Amino acid sequence: MTVTLDTTAKDPAEELFAWFRTKLDTEPVYRDENGWQVFGHADIARILADTTTFSSDTARAFNPPQPDLDFFDMGNLVTTDPPRHRQLRSLISSGFTPRAVAGLTPRIERITHALLDAVDGADRFDLIDSVAYALPITVICELLGLPMEDEPLFRVWGEALGTVDAATVPPEQMADEVVPAVREMNAYLMEQVRRRRRQPTDDVISKLANAEVDGKRLEDGEIVGVTGLTMFAGHATTLALVANAVLLFDRHPEAGAAVRADRDLLPGAVEEVLRLRPPFPRLARVTTTDTELGGHRIAAGELVTPWIGAANRDATRFPDPDRFDIRRDTGGHLVFGQGIHFCLGAPLARLEGRIALGILMDRYQDIAVDESGTVEFENPWQLLSPKRLPIRVA
Repeated sequence: MTVTLDTTAKDPAEELFAWFRTKLDTEPVYRDENGWQVFGHADIARILADTTTFSSDTARAFNPPQPDLDFFDMGNLVTTDPPRHRQLRSLISSGFTPRAVAGLTPRIERITHALLDAVDGADRFDLIDSVAYALPITVICELLGLPMEDEPLFRVWGEALGTVDAATVPPEQMADEVVPAVREMNAYLMEQVRRRRRQPTDDVISKLANAEVDGKRLEDGEIVGVTGLTMFAGHATTLALVANAVLLFDRHPEAGAAVRADRDLLPGAVEEVLRLRPPFPRLARVTTTDTELGGHRIAAGELVTPWIGAANRDATRFPDPDRFDIRRDTGGHLVFGQGIHFCLGAPLARLEGRIALGILMDRYQDIAVDESGTVEFENPWQLLSPKRLPIRVA
C-alpha cells in the first residue's frame, strides 16, 4: 500500500480514515503494487453486486498452493463463488435468520449478566476480556458445539485467520505463523467432525458433518472451512461493535447520554458505530474479465480491493461522513457487504451488540475509558477495533 500506519499511535485507525478521505477526494480508484484500490461507495456497491466480473475466489489466486490453507479454503464462504457458495451457505443459513437469532435473546442476556456478575464490585475492568470478546465467543461456541475450555486455542486461530491477506502478509510470516496455526485448527475441527459423524448432537457441526448436497456429503475441507469462518467472524464482528461503541460514546458523551435517555435510539446508534468503524475495513476480489471502473480499464486477473471503510465515509452517500451521528440515516452502509455475500452473522452481531450495550447502560450510570490504563488497538488493516479497552464504571 502507499500508506504506512503507526500501530503504536493513540488510535492508528485515525490515520487510515485520513487516508480514506484523501483518496476519496483525489483518487477514488487507482492502481499500486498490490492491485487496484477502490474507495467510492457507488463503485464498491457495483463490485459487490457483480459476482461474475469480480470473483471472490482470491484465496490462492496470488499465492502458490499451500495444503493447509487450501484445505480450509474449500469451505471459506468469503472466498467461494456460486454455485458452491449458495449450496454451502444454505446448509448453515437457517441458524442465522433474524427469527432464529431472535430466539437466542434470553440466552445472550443471561450470558451478558453472568459475565458482568464476574466483575461485580470492580470499578475498573477490561471491556474486551470481560464482555466484548467473552460474550460472542461463548454464543458462537454453543451454536457450533465447541467446548469453551478450548477457547484459548480459538483466540490464537482467530488471530491467524485475521492476518491471511494476499497483499500484506510477508511470505515468511505466512509460513512461520499463519500456516502452523491453520494446520492446528484444521486438525482440531476435523476431530470434532469425526465425533459428530459417530454421535450427532444438536449443533451446527453435527448438521454440517452429516449434510448432503445433491446426494453427496460435504468434503472434509468444506466443513472445516465453514466452521472455522463462522467461529472467527461470529465473534470478531460483535467484539469490534461493542468495543467501538463504548469508545465512541466516550468520545461523544452527548450521544451516549441520548441513548441512555431514549433506548429507542440504540439500534440506530449501533448502525452508526458500524458505519463509522466497520470491523473489517476491506474485502478482496479478482477480475474474471477485462472491465472498467471509475474511468480506468482493469484487465482480467487483477486483484481489486474494495475499501468498505472508505465507502461508508463517502460524502456523496453520507453527508458530513466523518461525524458520529446516532440519528443519521445509515441505510446503504456496506459493513456487512451486500448481495450473495451479505454477512450471514449480521443479525446475530446486531442483536448481541444491542443487548450487551443495553445491559452495560442498565448496570452502570457512567462508563468511561480509563485513561490511567493502556488502550491497545488491533491492526486496523485487518480489524478496526480496540484490542484492550480498560474502562471505569460507576
